[in-house]
Amino acid sequence: MDELRHFMNDRVRQLEDWCAEQLGALVSFEPLARDASTRQFYRATVSDGSRIAMDAPPETENNAQFRALSGLFRSNGVPVPEVFAFDPRGFLLVSDFGDRRFDHAYAEGREEQCLDLALGALLRIQSVESDIIPPYEISRFRDELGIFTEWLVQRFLGLETPAFIDDAWETLIEATQAQPMVTVHRDYHSRNLLLCGDGSLGIVDFQDALVGPVTYDLVSLLRDCYHVFPEATVAERLTRYLHLADCGMTARDFRRAFDLTGVQRHLKAAGIFARLKLRDGRDSHLHDIAPTLRRVADVTAGYPELLDLSRWVGNVVLPTVIRELGRR
Repeated sequence: MDELRHFMNDRVRQLEDWCAEQLGALVSFEPLARDASTRQFYRATVSDGSRIAMDAPPETENNAQFRALSGLFRSNGVPVPEVFAFDPRGFLLVSDFGDRRFDHAYAEGREEQCLDLALGALLRIQSVESDIIPPYEISRFRDELGIFTEWLVQRFLGLETPAFIDDAWETLIEATQAQPMVTVHRDYHSRNLLLCGDGSLGIVDFQDALVGPVTYDLVSLLRDCYHVFPEATVAERLTRYLHLADCGMTARDFRRAFDLTGVQRHLKAAGIFARLKLRDGRDSHLHDIAPTLRRVADVTAGYPELLDLSRWVGNVVLPTVIRELGRR
């Protein structure tokens, strides 16, 4: 542990020194909140402004793709950070959009303003086409559901998976495929969307973009793991999206795709939250598991083919999560 701490401290010093080489004398160099990846972030401030310094270890992060997508998205009017400098050690200097994430702005009563910005940018993201964006393959959707069963159900809770689970998984996966495919950010939620000081939008954590289901980012936005919108707001925004985007689906088919794609995403997220604790020793998302599972149980209750999943998640998995967290 001491060797690891020494290595990490030395890496921070290397990053700070590199930032000073790029920007000049630093007024401050402050750590920022971590996300769910292995990256770490710092605000490097100089006399005339600031940049975000990223420590993105090349062993675990695809920095070449981050840089390529930054240029691609920015050229298509998508407000992602500009990369000002890069070092092969995994150091990057990028635009500073500030600290006002959408979840903070939502708490200030700015939901309408934020959703307007996010919906406009989403349409621009979906219009991007490039060979550098790989497809969201069916095998990946299946593997993501495996994160839920392995890391949350089996390892974190010690539960058995029921016999119906394979059929439920196929229903969810089929729903992801029965819709048009567009460029998707993949984590288009309130912790990756920022309200900048001038009232504009900033989008981060875009490096995992894929070509996937048209509802994917919309459900990330409106069925956010970290914020609950009234269902009336969700319905109104879905109607507005369908008015703006010609995706070739009826409103009924779109709503089903939206709901079931969201269930797949939430199950994956709950598994990742457990994995962060068990594999990476991070408690940061443990208390997001229960509300995420509650959403799964509620949404699947509206689809007869997923009633068994709804009952199992709502009556077995969720209560076990609550008991387990109560012991910690």
